[in-house]
Amino acid sequence: MGRFNLLDEPWISVLVERTGEKKDVSLLDFFQYASEYRSLAGEMETQNFAVMRFLLSIVQTVFSRFNYDGDVLPGIEINDRWQQTDPIDTDEDDEFCDAVSDCWNELYQSGNFPAIVCEYLEKWRDQFYLFDAKHPFFQVTQDEMTDIMSRIPKKNQPTSIYGKNLNRTISESENKTALFSPIANADKGKRGRKDILSEAELARWLLTFQGYSGLADKVSLTTADQRPSKGWLFDIGGIFLQGRSIFETLVMNYFPESPTDNEDLCGRIQKPCWEYSGGEVVNRLCMESPIDNLSELYTNWSRAIYIDPNANIAEPLSLLIVKIPEIDHSDNSIEPMTLWRKNDSGSKTSQYILKKHTADQSLWRSFGIIAMRTTEDGEYNKQPGIFKQYERLNHISSDNRWTDLVGISMKDDGNATSWLPTDEIYDSFQINDLVISDSDPNGWVLRINDAVETTKDVISKIFRGYLRGICEIRSLDLKNDSIAIGFIEKETTEMYAIIDPAFKEWLSKIQPTDSKETRIFEWKEQLKKLVLRRGESLFENSTVKDLVGIEKDSHVENIATKYWQFVNRIYKTLGKGGTLEH
Repeated sequence: MGRFNLLDEPWISVLVERTGEKKDVSLLDFFQYASEYRSLAGEMETQNFAVMRFLLSIVQTVFSRFNYDGDVLPGIEINDRWQQTDPIDTDEDDEFCDAVSDCWNELYQSGNFPAIVCEYLEKWRDQFYLFDAKHPFFQVTQDEMTDIMSRIPKKNQPTSIYGKNLNRTISESENKTALFSPIANADKGKRGRKDILSEAELARWLLTFQGYSGLADKVSLTTADQRPSKGWLFDIGGIFLQGRSIFETLVMNYFPESPTDNEDLCGRIQKPCWEYSGGEVVNRLCMESPIDNLSELYTNWSRAIYIDPNANIAEPLSLLIVKIPEIDHSDNSIEPMTLWRKNDSGSKTSQYILKKHTADQSLWRSFGIIAMRTTEDGEYNKQPGIFKQYERLNHISSDNRWTDLVGISMKDDGNATSWLPTDEIYDSFQINDLVISDSDPNGWVLRINDAVETTKDVISKIFRGYLRGICEIRSLDLKNDSIAIGFIEKETTEMYAIIDPAFKEWLSKIQPTDSKETRIFEWKEQLKKLVLRRGESLFENSTVKDLVGIEKDSHVENIATKYWQFVNRIYKTLGKGGTLEH
């Protein structure tokens, strides 16, 4: 018999809305009281993202087969395990899609998950044991691991990793001390203390590890033309809508219909990993079976993992792992929670590829690729699928509401042979739902994107040009001098750090009925004030050498000439109107 069933045992870390306390809850408790929890509250935001997608896979699965009242949806045939047996018949597409859309509306307005979610989970209770010889959660059995190893030439043992390696912030080898550990009060003097995880920690980190793995382990079940997976979440620029409770967050990110322009995906069979054996999951990935449903995508594996079902959780934990092939990274992917960018080089030129978030860059700087349907040049822009949810939210809610748009990615060590996770990237901005979905030719989206691009130009071209001018009068080599390069990067980063909170506050206060000209003017004035104030500070803190300057083309250039060139460029770009306080 298995141990630690996730339906009953507390393991999902949540923040309770009423008390503000953090606690762990079971799956059944979670779906009964989701509206009472403000958010997920695990060890890392990347972990919360992985757990959220697992929870979403349950929502996607249940409501692809049942309506809010627990009745089977039209056109659906299910077996005694409540699995959908065949895709929706083409003649019944419209009726099914209308039914799932109505179900989403009812779910959103109800404020709670109905009983059918927990009833479904009870049907699959045996697949939710963390330790089990037959159906271990997100793992393979011993026999399945033996079969996997028999298919790998010259390898008779899978890679062994320690419990601490499940922490995806910093990985650790036997001879390297981790900077972060799942257990904060681990005894550093005793080898193995950091490998001890509670069952709840193990469950959360197991989901996280499948999403963010890296490539440091050696044993791989891949062919010569296949790439081993780093973890699907590792490769995407995660993005999602955050509601006022975790219930609302899940519903806002749940797609009753296709998240892509391919409407044929509506009614496809949902295939979460627990409805299949570990061996079947691995084989589907090895055969590169296309993923056409969100439940399978959200429960995708990067590793075949074996944990001894008799392991003593009070002792240091060891796992056996094998790399398995990555899934399709092309723009054919149905992934709705990622940024995309148009590739401009290599074999995939002109195709859209997954775009990770960039460290030290606020999410609002990617506003254009999030919200614009076409680029500034009028070309098609592949928006995140999640953006389609704004239309659904605006249709059902007459409230003038604001939503947090959240971005999440994992940084790596830059080494193509290991891709070790090193830190997470997390940011968000709040914006009115009607504002961000106003895509008319002269609507808010276009005007805000213009403001974003103007802001980026002011900092990356005008302010950065001023910094380059300062380096020039200091006779520093702009290409090779580490002092010059470091000065420019430091000042640019600090300028963005000053701008970021101001821009987010401006963005969050925009009302759909506001005058666009007035709001844009307000931002330009604030931007002007902040940038000029920083430029003046650099001028006032200049050195004697900066004031002496250099002779160039028969005239002297010094900090004063560079400063006024900078001021004039700012005025030319942002205008001279308004009161300047710099």
